[in-house]
Amino acid sequence: MPLLLNKQIDEHSAYAVWNIQETFLELPYLSPEPYPAELHPVRQAEWIIGRILVKTLCEKFNIEYQGISKQDKGKPYLNGSDANISISHSFPIAAAMIHLEKPCGIDMERPRDKHEYVKLKYLHESEMQFQDDLQKLCTIWCAKEVIYKIFGRKFLSLKDEIKLSFESDSLIKGDILKPGHEEIHYIHYEWVKEYLLAFGT
Repeated sequence: MPLLLNKQIDEHSAYAVWNIQETFLELPYLSPEPYPAELHPVRQAEWIIGRILVKTLCEKFNIEYQGISKQDKGKPYLNGSDANISISHSFPIAAAMIHLEKPCGIDMERPRDKHEYVKLKYLHESEMQFQDDLQKLCTIWCAKEVIYKIFGRKFLSLKDEIKLSFESDSLIKGDILKPGHEEIHYIHYEWVKEYLLAFGT
C-alpha cells in the first residue's frame, strides 16, 4: 500500500500521507464506505483515499470510524466523534490530519506556476519579499490554506487578514488580523519528496 507517512505529532494529534498509485478500477474496492460514483475519477480517487487516511488516523487513537460529513462551509467532521480532522488533495498525493482537542488544518502542494500567477491575491504586504521565490510562495500558500481550514472556512482574506513570518526552516507564525477574530497559529512545514506539507492547530 502506498502510505508514505503515518506520523504521530504528539499525544493528541497525527497525520498521514498517501501516494495514489492504484488504478481507478482498484480504488473502489478500498473504500471504507459507499463512494459517490458520479464524481470524476480523479476526484473519486481523492475522496476514497482521504477517507482511508482518516480511518487510519482514527485507528491510531482507538476512535471508531463512522464516516465523514461536512459543515455548511465545507469543513469536514467525523461522525460520532468530537475529534477534529482536516484533509488535503493534490493528486496523486493526499494527506489527512486528526487532533483530539483542537481545530486543525493540513495542506500539501507541489510548487507550480499558479502560485506565481496569483501571488498578488494572497501575499500580505509584509510577505512581498518572497514574491520571486517559488518555493516560498508555495509554502506561504499552503500555510495560509492551513490557517483558513483551522478558522473554519468562514470568510477570511488570505491577503489582508493573514500575515505570516518564517520562524525557522520548519515553523511559520501566522497572525489572523480579522477584526474580532485576532489569533496566532504556528504552522509546521516540511518537504515530502517534491511536495510541501504544512499542518497546524
